[in-house]
Amino acid sequence: MTTLGALALGVLQGLTEFLPVSSSGHLAILERLLGVDTGQVGLAIAAHAGTLVAVLWVYGRRIVQATRLDRSARRAFFAPYAWALAGTAPVAFLLAPAAERAFADLRLVAAGFLATSVLLLLVSRLPDRPSRGQSHIDALLVGIAQGIAVWPGLSRSGATIATLRGLGSGSEQAAEFSFLLAVPTVAAALVRELLRGGFQGPPLPLLLAGLAAAVCGVASLRWTIRLLREGRLWWFAVYTLLLAGVGLWLG
Repeated sequence: MTTLGALALGVLQGLTEFLPVSSSGHLAILERLLGVDTGQVGLAIAAHAGTLVAVLWVYGRRIVQATRLDRSARRAFFAPYAWALAGTAPVAFLLAPAAERAFADLRLVAAGFLATSVLLLLVSRLPDRPSRGQSHIDALLVGIAQGIAVWPGLSRSGATIATLRGLGSGSEQAAEFSFLLAVPTVAAALVRELLRGGFQGPPLPLLLAGLAAAVCGVASLRWTIRLLREGRLWWFAVYTLLLAGVGLWLG
């Protein structure tokens, strides 16, 4: 991929990793439209590293504060994330082969975008609520939703935020839990890409892809949090509905 292409991939990954619009669905459509391989190992690693930096930049202080809590409070903070990951792993593992096949069929990608639109419209109609404690069952259900979101076109952030809001979490709490849950999730994707082959290719495109993903990731995180707080995620429901139409047309 060219340097400009690597930069574009980093921008796309940074924006779509956190906006509720599905990064995998965008990559599937991009591959069909441009005839390029968006899954080159080195670039995928750089882009995932950039999005991980973005989450740590926005929520780093919150993570550090949690690590400084006393033992019982620290356990109470991190336990829901462990339960969520326990829900994600088996579901994602079982769905992964079908999701990989679906990536090549834009009609199935379109179905994922349509599901994202429905979830975002439902979330936008929910009244905001004050923060509440996350039960282990709540966290497990969020993790299952995240596992299902390996399906291309189905947004990870959209699925987890919709589940959290449906279970009674307020917008701020839902955003924080969803995006902090992205830290181990994106880190796992990064490790998977490293095991597939490590960094490959000239350093400049990799650096640009990573920097673009980090900068755009910070911007998309903050924008999503603000729109969720204002009850305007339906903007993205319109966008993903249009993408569903594009997928059906191309498929």
